[in-house]
Amino acid sequence: MIELWSDFIDRIRRFYRERGYIEVSTPVLLRFPNLDPHIEPIPVNVTLRGREERRWLQTSPEYSMKKLLARYRRDIFQIAKVFRNREQGRLHRIEFHMLEWYRVGGDYRDLIDELRDLLRELMGYADFEELKVEEAFRRRFGEAIPPSEEAMREFLSGAGLHYEEDEDWETLFYRAFLEVERDLGRGKPLFLTDFPERLCALAKVRGGRAERFELFIEGVEIANGWTEETDPHEVRARLVREAEKRGLPLDEEFIDVHSELPPCAGCSVGLDRLFMIFAGRESLADVEFLKG
Repeated sequence: MIELWSDFIDRIRRFYRERGYIEVSTPVLLRFPNLDPHIEPIPVNVTLRGREERRWLQTSPEYSMKKLLARYRRDIFQIAKVFRNREQGRLHRIEFHMLEWYRVGGDYRDLIDELRDLLRELMGYADFEELKVEEAFRRRFGEAIPPSEEAMREFLSGAGLHYEEDEDWETLFYRAFLEVERDLGRGKPLFLTDFPERLCALAKVRGGRAERFELFIEGVEIANGWTEETDPHEVRARLVREAEKRGLPLDEEFIDVHSELPPCAGCSVGLDRLFMIFAGRESLADVEFLKG
């Protein structure tokens, strides 16, 4: 199994290097947390020059890589360890490996094409499917995505799905979408596209839809990518909302570098999950050296 993992990682590195990407390495311990919705960062207290200060383990290398991207404007990739609190189960670990890459001048469609090529070379897939988020929701529930929090609560009640009264629309949506995603990518990998604007994260939005996708294989979410929003004012507005909602500090330097960020697209891949499928396993626990 460890030989299989070594070959798996080597082939991924070779794929990106052959396409002109430069491999980078960035800090794991950050001065500010990643502000990812529904992902819980892990605080760490450190002592510097006799003073105790708070740092954060990265939930992805996104912030650090975008700072490099703004400076060097080159296609870059990284295979990094990331950390997310309160994550445990068949498909979740607090610590896991992530592949992240950024393509200068590209958009989310370019990333989908690259992922197709990677999966063909790495795992032999020949056929792929694409499905819009709205279509996936209709396929599972037979109706459109409810547009308001009140309508979403009524929908969840009617579907017999649990929710909390104080949850916002996005949280309510993902409660329903858990029922959708378990059937995605059965038989062949599926790219889920055209996310509602309220699920844009840091993706560029056009025509009320986020230029964002997720990749599913056998009901497992593998990748998440988008055309990057480069307007620092828009990025600030989105991150301020998230920081205030969760009481977390804001990385002003990360916001400022967007004024220097070239048009680009970025994607992250959960490598432990992809390797689990690559190795023909059903759970991360079946890959012994990934147990932790």
